[in-house]
Amino acid sequence: MHRVRRADVFPPGEHHVVAERHELTEATAAHSHDFLELAVVTGGSATHVSMAGERRLERGSVVLLRPGDWHGYDACAGLAVHNVYVGSEVLDHELAWLRADPRFAEALHGSAVLPPLTGAGLALAESSLAALAAGGAPREVRVGLLLCVLGGALPPGGEPPARAHPAVTAAARLLERDVAAGWTVERLAAEAGLSPGRLARLFTRRMGVPPMAYLGRLRAERAAALLIETDLPVAAVGRRVGWPDPNYASRRFRRHFGLSPARYRERFRA
Repeated sequence: MHRVRRADVFPPGEHHVVAERHELTEATAAHSHDFLELAVVTGGSATHVSMAGERRLERGSVVLLRPGDWHGYDACAGLAVHNVYVGSEVLDHELAWLRADPRFAEALHGSAVLPPLTGAGLALAESSLAALAAGGAPREVRVGLLLCVLGGALPPGGEPPARAHPAVTAAARLLERDVAAGWTVERLAAEAGLSPGRLARLFTRRMGVPPMAYLGRLRAERAAALLIETDLPVAAVGRRVGWPDPNYASRRFRRHFGLSPARYRERFRA
């Protein structure tokens, strides 16, 4: 079940949305990976175990895990779960517009727990998940099916909130494209065309964390990916993501994932 390397999950040369359905009756070991995972429970129950703690899952439960997040399942009772694996490239291309939609931004950049699917939203998600798991659909169709699943977890009714300031979206993309750069709020604000104070306020309001905290999360995610996907020494991994001091890198990484980089690699690398 736990294929953690990109090459084992995604076909080469594509922007990636892949789904699998699993039926679990026993606990599964914790694992991590270098892509976004959307887990949707369509039957049975289990306890979800992650850095955030334990959470009971049942039909309609939805968990969104960012790259690097580790998780597993315990106390499985006929658990049926669809795992949708989404490469970061999809968010940079077909779904780049989601960065400006605050209904999705909170889910993509914040909490790993989405509202449960119910009623028509659950029915739409289940049919879309079945189509994704069947495979064979063109990339554009797979992205559309993913949106059907995500859309079912949005709060119903009402007008969407105001869109994010374009400078916030631009600043987030600058950080994502070059995590190793020597970013400061002042440098980022100059690139985005706002004063440092205004950018920090707008960014925090939309993304839920200040710009430098967001950068720290990105660096931790990239480090986790390198620990899983490569044989680079731990110190070299830190340098690659903008943490040249090994002790500092270890502290920052542990803050996000609860483990040192060396322990993380030992535990989660296939």
